[in-house]
Amino acid sequence: MQPVIIAHRGASALAKHENTLEAFQIAIDLNVDYIEFDIRKTYDDKLIVFHDSKMGSTNISTLTYKEICNITSPDGYIPPLFSQVVNLCSGKIRLDIELKETGYEKRVVDIVLNSCDYKDFIIKSFNDQAVFRVKQYDRNIVTGLLVGKKHSSFKRRFNEIFPKRRLIMCGADFIAPNYFFCFKSYIKRMHDMGIQVFVWTVNSEKKIKRCIRLGVDGIITDRPDLALKLLT
Repeated sequence: MQPVIIAHRGASALAKHENTLEAFQIAIDLNVDYIEFDIRKTYDDKLIVFHDSKMGSTNISTLTYKEICNITSPDGYIPPLFSQVVNLCSGKIRLDIELKETGYEKRVVDIVLNSCDYKDFIIKSFNDQAVFRVKQYDRNIVTGLLVGKKHSSFKRRFNEIFPKRRLIMCGADFIAPNYFFCFKSYIKRMHDMGIQVFVWTVNSEKKIKRCIRLGVDGIITDRPDLALKLLT
């Protein structure tokens, strides 16, 4: 079975700016399986699609949405609201939603379920508590645990290599490991537990082919055009 292709932050390598409506529209036009994007909350309680925790030295959480737009607009883009992304993509492409923080899980679920069926989206996070809260709120939602940040303690890295307890505790249905975990034995262990494997962020032809060969369930990539080509 071929892996699903997930356009990382939209078709980010093909757009002027990642995590924008433009990047998501490119992924839609390519007929990619999913778009992946990040959600953060602003000071004035808006849910926006934005990856980094800061703009310069200022935390996103201390800025209003208008202030953020004033900062980004000279660079030629406006970070979209989460609701705008859902409206653009509903019925056209599935959503891979990454929660960067906790505390607004219910709002995210309510917004997406207002426009999408359960089969049309997945929710994941590096934060076990965020995954747990989504699953606790609605067990029908497919959830995933992200692992593999570049800098981790020995204990955290061990629990990423052997994540069974974390997966059970937070109720995740899939794991999304950094490519450096992409080994046959790791993927087999996850599959033996009934856990799907969505690998990030895989951009080179060599790495994409290796993921396909190893039988991963999903490939998260900045180059969905290349990944789709290699699947044909």
